[in-house]
Amino acid sequence: MIFVGIGILGFFIPLMPSLVFFLIATYCFARGSWRFLRRIIGNKHIGQQIIDYHKGRGMTLKTKVRAIAFMLVSMVISAFFLVEKDWVRIAIIITAIGVVFIILAQKTKKAG
Repeated sequence: MIFVGIGILGFFIPLMPSLVFFLIATYCFARGSWRFLRRIIGNKHIGQQIIDYHKGRGMTLKTKVRAIAFMLVSMVISAFFLVEKDWVRIAIIITAIGVVFIILAQKTKKAG
């Protein structure tokens, strides 16, 4: 439920990604609560993206660009303006690089 809550926040906070947290929640619910899993997958805003990801259909180019752009902006703000410890900055940067590679590794599907 924590990841669902963070994912919902991502709808309202412009620089916060939500799909990643819904994917984590889907993974957890698939092993614990089929009822919640059906509710997330049935959601009109995020459900189809989760289904496409799990079936290996990929992401549209627009979704990839938006996800990478928003994630990088939020990570840069976090790493260079909100954090004081160097090891945390390095962890944020490494995480950002990893997420960019994960997003780029997804198939690019046609919009529509």
